Amino acid sequence: MQHQQRGNPNLHRTVNRDSRGGDRGYLQQTGAIIAAVLLVLTTPLLVWAAVPWTAAPPVQRLDPDLGVPIGEPLRSVAVDAPPTVDGVIDAAWEQAPALTVPLHYGLHGVEPAGEIELRSLYDETTVYFLARWRAETPGGEPDVWRNLATVHWRLVDSGEVSGESTGSNGLACTVGCHTATTDGQGGLVGIRAETIPPGLNEDLPSGGGWSAGEWLLEWSRLRASASPYDQNLTDPARSYRFFIKLFLGLDGRADPTSDVHELRLGR
Repeated sequence: MQHQQRGNPNLHRTVNRDSRGGDRGYLQQTGAIIAAVLLVLTTPLLVWAAVPWTAAPPVQRLDPDLGVPIGEPLRSVAVDAPPTVDGVIDAAWEQAPALTVPLHYGLHGVEPAGEIELRSLYDETTVYFLARWRAETPGGEPDVWRNLATVHWRLVDSGEVSGESTGSNGLACTVGCHTATTDGQGGLVGIRAETIPPGLNEDLPSGGGWSAGEWLLEWSRLRASASPYDQNLTDPARSYRFFIKLFLGLDGRADPTSDVHELRLGR
């Protein structure tokens, strides 16, 4: 006996075709939804990637006593053969990285007033310094001396100076200075180490002067000072703060002064 097929023989084919079409539609809709979600998620990333990246500016440190910014450090390099301190640039100075120190009118001023290039070297006993900056012809009297420039050294810690306490509470009494004196024609009279309170006032080995539109000063000092009021420069793990002031005597303007910087030995 032959089995009879019930119903319309094309019905099952129609149902199967509709089922496959429904699956395809479902998959297409699902794919569209996934693509839309991915677009929403990735668009912010694409926009972020297209924006130029800039690093956050570093936090500006301030000197706690003076309230002025602390600039880039002056890195002093150890040498076996130190330079001759005579105002002539020896080959030894090629080992010392240059620090460009911006100046402004007044300690807390913002108007630019030029710049000074500093370098430093050191050996077991002594620290050496070299300073250069552009300047007009001095044009003064040869026999008239004046204070040209001073490097003010800030004490690392109150009372920790050569192992003795200064007993001072004022800012002016925690300063050791390197002061350059010149004549009216650009000749260097000398550079002296001075402290406040008075306790040190001695000539330092020095050389240089003004020539061809530039001041060049070279000097050295012992790392361990004989004065209980001066700043020792003996610990490579410490940073020794200083600022520079040029005494130009400008009418109606403060003297050019730098921010605070730090001398670092071998770092």
